Amino acid sequence: MPAVPPQREGGRAASCAPDQTKDSEIPVTETPQPPADAPTPADLETLSRQLGRPVRDVVAIPARCVCGNPLVAATAPRLSNGTPFPTTFYLTHPVITSAVSRLEAAGMMAEMNDRLVADPELAAAYRRAHEAYLSAREEIGRRAGTGPVPEIDGVSAGGMPTRVKCLHVLVGQSLALGPGVNPLGDEAVEGISAWWTPDACSCAGAWDTEGQAPDRDLSRHGPQGLPAMTGRPAPVRRMDTAGDPAEREDAAGEERA
Repeated sequence: MPAVPPQREGGRAASCAPDQTKDSEIPVTETPQPPADAPTPADLETLSRQLGRPVRDVVAIPARCVCGNPLVAATAPRLSNGTPFPTTFYLTHPVITSAVSRLEAAGMMAEMNDRLVADPELAAAYRRAHEAYLSAREEIGRRAGTGPVPEIDGVSAGGMPTRVKCLHVLVGQSLALGPGVNPLGDEAVEGISAWWTPDACSCAGAWDTEGQAPDRDLSRHGPQGLPAMTGRPAPVRRMDTAGDPAEREDAAGEERA
């Protein structure tokens, strides 16, 4: 008896062979995962407690304590209120910020500035740190979706690339990007070893962990930065005009003396 040909569908023979498609060949749509350094709600609350005010526009946590608490917040180059924000790596841990302030009070910045003038190799390495800061900010801006921020184009932070004006910025960069990027930031990290080291937790008692986290920014200041960045005129110091003119003149004479 002749074999019965397979039924045709649309002019083609229908196949009787079993489906050979393997499960591994079926495309699987995976749920996109946030970057490993993306801040969690717990991180944002901790940052707010560390700073004593609601944290704003944090894109990443590039440096953490060995216990997991944030040390540095990577902030969008333009805040949600429109303010340009050049300090990409914001040092938040109170123990570290206090220790760095001690170095500043001891004159470390003046000494570093003298060395930048006298040592061309150090100056070149510091300029590379400036360029690394700008590259990192561009990536943070891309992740934040802020787009270009022309007001701070080419402007890093902390006095780079030629001066040291804020050690907190340099330490923030060294902790965020790791050693070997900013030589002066690395020196400052070494300089605070009497108060903080990266291999030990210093979080206990460093900030208030009781009650509600700060939810209001009580600062009286508006957008911060140079007038060209904020679109506002520079503040003018108001002189006290109260009191008798003769008394004011006497007071001025005492100050001059």
